Amino acid sequence: MDREQILAQFEQDSERLAAGIMLDHISEAESTGRFVHGDFLDPFLARAAERVLNLFKQVKYISWGGYPGAERIRHLVFPAARVAGTEDVPLSYVMVEAGPLAVELTHRDYLGAILGLGLRREKVGDIIVTGENAAQVVVAPEILPVLLTQLDAVGRHSVRVREIRADELIFAAPRVREIRATVASLRLDAVASAGFGVSRSKITPAIRAGQLKLNWQSVKNAGASVKEGDVIAYAGRGRLELARITGESRKGRVQILLKKLS
Repeated sequence: MDREQILAQFEQDSERLAAGIMLDHISEAESTGRFVHGDFLDPFLARAAERVLNLFKQVKYISWGGYPGAERIRHLVFPAARVAGTEDVPLSYVMVEAGPLAVELTHRDYLGAILGLGLRREKVGDIIVTGENAAQVVVAPEILPVLLTQLDAVGRHSVRVREIRADELIFAAPRVREIRATVASLRLDAVASAGFGVSRSKITPAIRAGQLKLNWQSVKNAGASVKEGDVIAYAGRGRLELARITGESRKGRVQILLKKLS
């Protein structure tokens, strides 16, 4: 299967881009015999990258984001004859500590401050808000010096940044709640309304305002189609996965199983 045939399997431009970059990494690992690593990917793009990786038996890979269950991960690609572990995936870790009055700071605030330094999102992994006026951030090692020397405020609060070890990360498995619902169709507004418990008259303006993401991609079309395995994120309300389409009601409505993560 050639490059164009592989890329043609992906519907979205973002998926094709991730797949193409992974093909380049595979080629480099094969030709040089070295470890090759990519940037952080969200789960949607990580699945696309791994679909490509699984086509090539001459290479192996490790996906790791710094701790079990990390959302954003990096892939380490290497020849099948070599051996590697998660410790070989290049990652650094920082603690961003604010003052006692910074209790309102959120994931978005910390991310905004980091990207405000001119850093690319692809160089930043998970941000774990600890609930103690602080956040722990997994990053690519090449941006560590910038964070240590230039990140001095988040929002209106001064912060102190220091490097930490991987074993200092504080993380917990997300809570998952199953929701069984019946919807008229698999439109984004219908599924999100059922999962988040918000009326469609309220969810539609939220979608148009860019408050929801589908598979980590911005979407402002309330009629966008949702399929099994898709993830919907609603700012401040958590995430939903359409885990399974379970059937059809007598009235022709679609029965679904959702998993809500918070």
